[in-house]
Amino acid sequence: MKFLLGSLWLFCAPLWACSGPELAILVGVDKPPYIAVKQQSGFELELLKTVSQQLGRCAKFLHVPNGRLLELYTQGLGDLVSLQRSVPDGLYATAPYIRYENVLIIRKDALRTIRRLTDLAGLRLMAFQNASQFLSDDYRRMLPLLASYLEVVEQHQLPSMLLKNRVDALVMDRNIFDYYYLQTAPNDSSLQQLHWFGVNSYHLLGRNQALVQQFSQALVQFQQTAAFHQLQLQFFQQANQ
Repeated sequence: MKFLLGSLWLFCAPLWACSGPELAILVGVDKPPYIAVKQQSGFELELLKTVSQQLGRCAKFLHVPNGRLLELYTQGLGDLVSLQRSVPDGLYATAPYIRYENVLIIRKDALRTIRRLTDLAGLRLMAFQNASQFLSDDYRRMLPLLASYLEVVEQHQLPSMLLKNRVDALVMDRNIFDYYYLQTAPNDSSLQQLHWFGVNSYHLLGRNQALVQQFSQALVQFQQTAAFHQLQLQFFQQANQ
């Protein structure tokens, strides 16, 4: 089912068997291994489905671009909104439900040693969309020193471009990079990650304090189970949440 909202397509699902009252959650668009819209799967969606089911609810995902999640939620769409770091007045936050870690990826045989951001001066860098907004002031100050810089929405070709020497370095979430790297060159080990940017945790927001508290309690309980560990291994091949 699709609704046209101005110039924005809002994709609604579920495509899986589920009983109980619906719980409408605003989430992002395609971002494997976190979200695969067509399959209605991925780590983030499976996690939110499971927690919703523990509340006796059936998750319905409303997929919109990350930059419009909170805007559309404040317009009245959905019961909960995902991928938030701050808590605006009048809303309530769950416990953190997901962690992203952006990393710098370079070739192991790079012609120069990269020990700090300024060592990227003169190189070609590609990054995820809005990296310059999310990362540090030091990162933004480094950008004018680069030979070229581009932020992209579609990240699936980035590992291949680095392997083919069409770019000198990448900035991506570690799990997204691993997912596409494994697909592009499953037996390759010529690239390395530099963990310079730290970890960012995100929570869901809701208007209904009781609902948020119930969801948060069920979330924390699930995060302490072996099933949560297995869910990470299924989508990330490691437990890093």
